[in-house]
Amino acid sequence: MPALSKLTLTRATSFIQVASAGMFAIYEVTHMSERGLSGSVIGVLLAIQSALTIASSPLWGWVSDKFRCYRQLVSLSSLGLAFSLFWLSQATTLSDFVFYVCIRGLLFTAMTSTMTALAMANLSSRSPGREFSAYRIFGSIGFMIVSFTLPIFFSEIEHILIAGACLLPCSVFFILQLENPTPRDKQESDPKKPAIPQAVWFFLAAQFVVSITLPGNIGFLNDYIRELGGSTKLMGWYSALMGLMALIALPLMGKLVDTRGPYGALVIGFISQALRPFIVSSISDPNWLWVSHFCHIFGWAGREVGALVLMLSLMGSNRRATAVSLLATMTMAGTMVGSYLMGTWADRFGYPSMFRYISITAFVGLPLLILSIKSHNVRSVENQAS
Repeated sequence: MPALSKLTLTRATSFIQVASAGMFAIYEVTHMSERGLSGSVIGVLLAIQSALTIASSPLWGWVSDKFRCYRQLVSLSSLGLAFSLFWLSQATTLSDFVFYVCIRGLLFTAMTSTMTALAMANLSSRSPGREFSAYRIFGSIGFMIVSFTLPIFFSEIEHILIAGACLLPCSVFFILQLENPTPRDKQESDPKKPAIPQAVWFFLAAQFVVSITLPGNIGFLNDYIRELGGSTKLMGWYSALMGLMALIALPLMGKLVDTRGPYGALVIGFISQALRPFIVSSISDPNWLWVSHFCHIFGWAGREVGALVLMLSLMGSNRRATAVSLLATMTMAGTMVGSYLMGTWADRFGYPSMFRYISITAFVGLPLLILSIKSHNVRSVENQAS
């Protein structure tokens, strides 16, 4: 049997991981709600989960870069997350869900962020946007196929979660065939160069703010669909449609970022993501909420590719995992705040008002992004002058 190419290995891993891990985002809020937890309690649980991710993500990035153990860390965390999916399927009490969010919070970026860094190390290219898109697009394919087909075969959420728990360990077969990156000793040795450039700090702050909207993309959106009378199948189909949007958008965004740079895609992406919950708040028929998924083209794909390429270029190849983990940390920090705000505001004001308030909040990220652009441009001019 001929050896599989690096691109094939990373694509297969992305397919399995995103398809399986998508079960968390699609069903965890609804499963908690069906087990009798209130919106406020769910918001607190998701906030705890995000807090643990924030605390652990920089550690995983440092460990990966320091010991060059990307492959081992991704494999072990994949097995741990498979267990957490099974645990979620069986959870019935508050203590069960607390245990679940602890495992998911501690291990999620150990798998996802480190896998991104491992993939980019194995797909070294002068076109990182296209390379990332070529790998990550198979995750969207997996997410789309699994989220569409599993509700057809299984009517109960717990059975869908068990299926995801069985699928995820299969990724280890492909992960172990990839190579850990080797350090570049002479790279980034300039003592005058800041460890983390100012443009990174501004961008991470912007990423934090816009990420407040993320719990509304799937989790709280699905609960809103259920509140409006939508079915579990409708939730799965909408998630599959979102995967289709990503499937179409990722190659386009990869090409756009490589040819025009990351900032244009990021600006449009930030605006799209901020508008997304406002569009949801304007629709009362669950059969038309799919319209909001058009924002996924730039709001997710554009931001995803642009943010990764920007962070890797600013942090350097010796700190791939650190760059991705910092990005994940700010994303989870925003998600933590967004989960709490959405749960609390949904209980207090109802879903339409909650989505509008979140939309207004997200627009604060735009001026922070502009500050990052200006800071990066100034730094580039200074480097050229020196």
